[in-house]
Amino acid sequence: MLHLEGLKRKFTISYHESFQDLFIPGVIGLLCGFFIIVFVKTVEFSYHIFLGKVIGYHPPLPAGEAGGAVVFHFLMERPYLLPFCVAFGGLIVGVITHLVPEARGEGTEMAIKAFHFRLPLGLKSAVFKLITSSITIGSGGVSGMEGPSALIGGSVGSFVGKLFKLDEHNKNIALAVGLGAGIAGVFKAPLAGALLSGELFYKRDFEVEALIPGFIASVTSYIVVGIFLGFEHMFKASTKPFTGLSVALFLTYFVMGVLAAFVARMLVFTFSKVHHIFVNLELHPALKPAIGGFFTGVLGMLNPLAIGSAYGWIQLLMLGKTEYLTPVHIILGIFMVILGLSLTLGSGGSGGIFGPCLVIGGLTGASFYHFAAFLNILPASELDIASLIIVGMIATLAAAANIPLSTLILVVEITGGYDLLVPSLISVSVAYLLTTDISMFSAQVKSRIDSPSHMDELKGALLRTFKVADIMTKNVVTLFPDDLVIKAERLMAQYTISGIPVVENGRVIGMVTGRDVMKVPITDREKVKVEHIMTKNPVAVLPEMSILEVLNIFISNGIGRAPVVEDFESKNLIGMITRVDIANFLAEQEKKKLKQSYDTAT
Repeated sequence: MLHLEGLKRKFTISYHESFQDLFIPGVIGLLCGFFIIVFVKTVEFSYHIFLGKVIGYHPPLPAGEAGGAVVFHFLMERPYLLPFCVAFGGLIVGVITHLVPEARGEGTEMAIKAFHFRLPLGLKSAVFKLITSSITIGSGGVSGMEGPSALIGGSVGSFVGKLFKLDEHNKNIALAVGLGAGIAGVFKAPLAGALLSGELFYKRDFEVEALIPGFIASVTSYIVVGIFLGFEHMFKASTKPFTGLSVALFLTYFVMGVLAAFVARMLVFTFSKVHHIFVNLELHPALKPAIGGFFTGVLGMLNPLAIGSAYGWIQLLMLGKTEYLTPVHIILGIFMVILGLSLTLGSGGSGGIFGPCLVIGGLTGASFYHFAAFLNILPASELDIASLIIVGMIATLAAAANIPLSTLILVVEITGGYDLLVPSLISVSVAYLLTTDISMFSAQVKSRIDSPSHMDELKGALLRTFKVADIMTKNVVTLFPDDLVIKAERLMAQYTISGIPVVENGRVIGMVTGRDVMKVPITDREKVKVEHIMTKNPVAVLPEMSILEVLNIFISNGIGRAPVVEDFESKNLIGMITRVDIANFLAEQEKKKLKQSYDTAT
């Protein structure tokens, strides 16, 4: 019977773990896939209404969104209306986000902040983010679909976690898994999406627990989206095969990494400054996205790269169709897209930075190609414009968002080729190492130990790192052996303490606690000396011991306080440490860490 009960219990635990690790990520991926399909169709509808009907402009699309049709002839019938069109879209978004604040700004940033601070996300956040981002992108604002998809996915994950009554930690993992599944669906990149569910939250760490469920959710989301929208890679690119790494090729991609780092720094700086200007602008918050949208529209009039996502233009450049955009358009496009993105999202518009980062990086790669070709310094037999565009896209995104691993995998999944993995590794590594101090996502933290969501791990690290000398009470209230019990009682009441060491010539010889005092009848407390009730040779600790060691001593001996002595031979008293001291120290450190993380995120 006992054997059967053991098997039953083991099966129940195994079933529960399988249900949580397999079924729940599948549900998250399924819902994310359907939300992404609705999001994509809503963006297309918004494009049709705003840019199509109002402006008379039908932007080019990448091969993965155009069903393979990449031929395009540029025509904007009413360009003079573009500033007003983007401003009107910004006004609508401003009104909505004033009523629903979680739909404002960059979606990925909000999802990261929700993960670290365990903020509530639900389907309401997903629905309104879908609407506001569709209007922002469709009306011509410089924004991307991946950021909103991250927040939509995170909201779905958080909702599913609540639905299945997961604990706080696993609800947070579900949020991370949903974030990756959302990006996997819109990028059609399941492996990169799974890696993003672990990598995106930290600058120098990885959320390992999100990896396996992230794979399940991302693949599920990818399949659902692919069934309805097709499984084509986002971009169609014909690059030269990688046959080996020559010195010229290495130097070319090394320089590409340096350029990507420079552009990423310029992007982060510009975005931060523009956002700061709009935050301090004395204007109703609902009007700010309209102001940003108007000036974004002006940029779009001057250069079509500063309209919407601009993926289609990058696709044309990859295919060598340079007749639509001159090198001047391309080079100026880098600065215009950076400014347009900053105006769109920095003013309070809704969307994401992933898409614009890829566009900015692609234009950087194309500019480098034109410049180097003009000077005739490229190894022409080994390089082509598509290769530099793709590597520029990946390196710039990796540098700006601190996600080198995910972006390397993204190369393969958005283009369908493995030939650029080694070149990308060179450029991404260089760009990443040159931008370790910046990030487009201020809510990112350095490592798990810096995240408020991993505060328990922080406490463990603090217990191992800090010493007794760091938190002990140095001015200790003491008693002598011939002091009366009534004195001990009065000192405990006066200083609100429950234990006092007994010393003789500075040496600890005993410990009197409140429980010891209570054992003495009230009438005898003015007659009995503390040496008769004290615990002799009490457990003592050394100042160089870690707090964790002291806690283990407390637990194993069933005590809540201990005198701190110079050494175990002399037992000269130098301080006192209690469980309360440790608890207060951890609470103070937790408060400081939360404030520091919040200040960084805001």
